[in-house]
Amino acid sequence: MRKNIRQRLSLSLFFSLAVFIIFVITAMIIAFISFFVINSGLVQRSGPSGLFTLVLTLMVASVIVGTVVSFILGRVPLKPIRKVVSATNRLAAGDFSARLDISRPPELRELAESFNRMAQELGGLEMLRADFVNSFSHEFKTPIVSIKGFAEMLQYDDLTSAEKAEYLGIIISESDRLASLATNVLNLSKVENQAILSDVRAFNLTEQIRRCILLLETKWEEKGISLSVDIDEVTYAGNEELLNQVWLNLLDNAIKFTQRGGGIAVSLKPCSDELRFAIRDDGCGIGEEALAHIFDKFYQADASRANAGNGLGLTLAKKIVELHRGSIACRSVLDHGSEFVVSLPL
Repeated sequence: MRKNIRQRLSLSLFFSLAVFIIFVITAMIIAFISFFVINSGLVQRSGPSGLFTLVLTLMVASVIVGTVVSFILGRVPLKPIRKVVSATNRLAAGDFSARLDISRPPELRELAESFNRMAQELGGLEMLRADFVNSFSHEFKTPIVSIKGFAEMLQYDDLTSAEKAEYLGIIISESDRLASLATNVLNLSKVENQAILSDVRAFNLTEQIRRCILLLETKWEEKGISLSVDIDEVTYAGNEELLNQVWLNLLDNAIKFTQRGGGIAVSLKPCSDELRFAIRDDGCGIGEEALAHIFDKFYQADASRANAGNGLGLTLAKKIVELHRGSIACRSVLDHGSEFVVSLPL
């Protein structure tokens, strides 16, 4: 409160001082003119008419001198305002590198700091938007080009039945990938625009995880993966539909990147004031450099596995967990598997 009062007084004193200086300079110039006219004896020689002329001259001189001095000195206190206007125009034109460097008065310094933070945030958002558009365009275009290419090849009459079946399988696979990408983008957009968690209710979290495991049973049985499940009975209050996407994404990733005959361990344990869900696999693991980016949009640690997903699953999972005021972390060693741990407050 006192800081705000001091800041308001500071700005008032700043402009009051500017006005005072203008008055002092104007008064000194008029006093100098008056002193010169009186000492020259012009008033005594001219009589009353000379005195009237002197007063009128001083009035006109005061207006002219005051206006000129105000115009010259008024540019000083208005200089920071002009900087703000110029920087705002640059920002409005899309130049997010615009910054303000104003040290006085304190109010304008605080305005400059707020402006710089805003410009930095907008610049970051613009970079994210551009990166998202570029990545999305690339990810969306790849399966479309693939579908088009193999569909054109199916027009040839000299294809064998095996080749036709192979090309149709690729088209179906790429179509599924395209549908998955569109679904994940829509889900991510919905979650990112959601600031408050809705549809919160208590449900059996243990049963939900069991259903997710059974839903993916075909995938992990096909690869001969052994599944170890150690989950306690837990009732949790949250958005059931959103959390279901988290478990499915983490389980699906573990299955994708675990070699045939490998193993996956799933656990769910309440710990003091939080709930910990962990899923560990003995798959290919993630390198240290890639580990820092696994939750970024469209990021895929290994380009050779690009067809395995679209790089949105972990981003979506992280957003959903954060909406539940929880956290998600990954520990991984290249060629030695990975472990994802989700912590949710009880």
